[in-house]
This record gives sequence, C-alpha cells and structure tokens, in this order.
Amino acid sequence: MFKSGVGFHCNVNNCERTLEFYTEKLGFKVLFKDEYKGQAMVTTNDEDYYIGFAETHSIVPSSTCISFEVEDIEQVVYTLRQKDVEFQGDIFEIPGVVKLATFSDPDGYKLMLSERIVINNKSKG
Repeated sequence: MFKSGVGFHCNVNNCERTLEFYTEKLGFKVLFKDEYKGQAMVTTNDEDYYIGFAETHSIVPSSTCISFEVEDIEQVVYTLRQKDVEFQGDIFEIPGVVKLATFSDPDGYKLMLSERIVINNKSKG
C-alpha cells in the first residue's frame, strides 16, 4: 500500500535562512526551490525522504520531532557543534537500544539524531 519514503512539511519565517541551516550546517541538498513563492524542499542522502518548507509570517512549531539516523552520533554531534548548532543537553542513551541527541532549526522545530546500538551484531529497534 505505501511506498518507501516519507516527507515532512514545515512553515518557516525565512526560507533562505532555513535552507542555509539545512544545507550548510546539516549537509542536506536542495531538491526544489521557488524564491517567488517562498517554498523549497531538501533531502538527506535519499530523495525518498524530504522536508518541504513554505514561508509564512506566523510559525507555531509543534512538539513533533524529526529524527535522523546516523552511524556515529558522537562524531556527528561534534561536527555540528563546530558549525554552531546548539544541542539541548548531552547525548542521551537508552541502554542497549539507542543514543539520541536533540537540537532545533532556526524556526524552533525539534530535530533529533539517532544511533541504534548494536548488540551481538543485531540492531534493536
């Protein structure tokens, strides 16, 4: 019934500022950009997973958190901190399951890094 992939859509105050954050700080690539309408889409390394943005004057970030799976959370957190990305606290670990690190984009949307912990060559999750 469903295809592989997922998309999120967020309202933002300034599409250029948002694109700068997602491309320059997170390393995502632009899939689509319409400066006239203030809309854009970015993706990580898989075009089936994307985030769309639409410029508006009123932003109300939800409590929903977009999570990105990484291979080495300590290295990614270090790299993003070097790019002035501010994290909410330290890396949090659910023993035997996952390591998590939370931060926000320029409009206050919650983002999270996630690294599954491998036990006996098997990943839980």
